[in-house]
Amino acid sequence: MSNKFIYSFSLAALMILLLSANGIAASGNTTSNVTGERASADLNGDAALSLLQLQSEIQGKLSDYDALAERAAVQLSGTGLDGEKTREVLRGLADSGFNEATIISPQALIVAAEPSAYQDWVGANISDPGWAEFLKSKSPYQTSVFPAVEGYDAVALIHPIFSQAGEFSGALSALIKPGEFMKGIIDPKLSGTPFTAWIMQKDGLIVYDADPSQEGLMLFQDPIYQPYPSLLEIGQKMVENRSGKGSYYFLNKEHNQNVTKDIYWTTVGLHGFEFRLALIHIVS
Repeated sequence: MSNKFIYSFSLAALMILLLSANGIAASGNTTSNVTGERASADLNGDAALSLLQLQSEIQGKLSDYDALAERAAVQLSGTGLDGEKTREVLRGLADSGFNEATIISPQALIVAAEPSAYQDWVGANISDPGWAEFLKSKSPYQTSVFPAVEGYDAVALIHPIFSQAGEFSGALSALIKPGEFMKGIIDPKLSGTPFTAWIMQKDGLIVYDADPSQEGLMLFQDPIYQPYPSLLEIGQKMVENRSGKGSYYFLNKEHNQNVTKDIYWTTVGLHGFEFRLALIHIVS
């Protein structure tokens, strides 16, 4: 089952939930409530559509990047782990939008890296839980956000490299900066709308936020979030459910006022790894 199908199904379930709620509300309207209920229904519909579009664009671009990495790993099966042809393949990935592309030996050592600015890290050991998890199956893998040895927070798309004889010889690791990646899709899409967005890992790490000061914070641990139990409750629901809606109380972007926010969320990701994508509308 493809990543695109799984995540589109999750969002379809959310849209059914929103439309059902709108229908229930409309069926009980009195004349004096009709205008308000229609406005609420319109907002829910706009939110569902905006979330659908965001989810589709993010998932589509992730899948496109993953296909590029997979194709490169196949090409590398005939070139060995180092050499000019190998570096040419890695440069092609960097030119396609990845921040960095590396070859990792079975011993977890970087044996080649592009662009050239990262070649000083050849020989570095990248052994960590993500690499250990990849080695269990030697199947395509998306990591969670991690501090790359090169000095920035990254997400890696890892694909195995097999020799022409079918033997595992290492892996291609293609890295993106997740905050920048998400910002490049979300900011233009939501510009001029009443919505903002944030993206969270299931451990509570804020990967992207319209308020950059929150990126990199842990929802369930950082002191800024602890006085807001409704936000923590929504966060827990997001961990447990791939899509949903609700509301919570938290600071505005300027951090000078508490406001109520409606939230609608769904899921994006690759190879079983999930980010929660949340769309936000300030109510009051």
